[in-house]
Amino acid sequence: MKFRHLLVGLTALGCAFAASAGSTIARTSASALGTQFDPPVDDFDSGTFSASSSAAGNGAGGTADASVALGVIKLYASSFAGAGNHLGTAFAEGAYGEDITISSAGLNGTQARVTMGVTLQGMIDPTGGGYSSVNFSLNGAGFLGSWGAHSNPAFPGGFPVDFVSAVAGGPLYYSGIHNIKITITLGTPFTFTERLTVSAGKIDCLSDPQCSTSEAASVTADFGHSSYWNGISAISLLDPNTGLYVPADMSLFTITSPSGLNWAQSFAPVPEPSSLWLMSLGGLLAAWRYRSLVRSHPR
Repeated sequence: MKFRHLLVGLTALGCAFAASAGSTIARTSASALGTQFDPPVDDFDSGTFSASSSAAGNGAGGTADASVALGVIKLYASSFAGAGNHLGTAFAEGAYGEDITISSAGLNGTQARVTMGVTLQGMIDPTGGGYSSVNFSLNGAGFLGSWGAHSNPAFPGGFPVDFVSAVAGGPLYYSGIHNIKITITLGTPFTFTERLTVSAGKIDCLSDPQCSTSEAASVTADFGHSSYWNGISAISLLDPNTGLYVPADMSLFTITSPSGLNWAQSFAPVPEPSSLWLMSLGGLLAAWRYRSLVRSHPR
């Protein structure tokens, strides 16, 4: 129940993408002590959208931000809680989807296999009884990972170990490229979707023997420079004689979509020296925002 908005959000996302292609969704919510609640903020459309939520009271609180465009998702969630049963929660989610058509003169109607992917990176930094979860899905395939202040880095809660750097009782850093293969028919549109959610709150002490109910908690899940479409890297054609997929020259294919975006290319920006400075400044501002919220609402 602590992250009940996750299920509600995924249901809404599924309904939205079933209705249309070329859609983006940004959603956030936050609560303090489970009673002071900033209702979910939703932004549904086909451009670049964002949502923010915050709540604080009685030594607890949370803040969440989400920004979503086609091919790009950026999320942030942070919460703190005083000793005892004081709770603060934060939740952010983003998703996008679009119809893509891959065509080739003389080959339309042929079955093909397409390799595509996204880059994903972020940081989770809990203290005390702090806990965070991340749900990532690429066309329905993905993972659900979690990280608490007492987590063992040898088993980081569902995150693919190859992409994780973690220290017991310290932060978890996640960075990796996720590729999937989709079987399509050339000349026929297919829908591609990505979903990402982050939640921040307090470990349920009844289910964690290492957790004390009197323990204070804080956690930040910073996926603010998180997910970028990484492009289409390969297309293979089905050989009807062998039943095998044979790699084909990418120049043979035309890739189109309603938005006009070039989904064959990566959407990740190439940082310039000034951009690197701004990214560092963004991290400092996030830390300042969190500390200011804690100072304004002491435990």
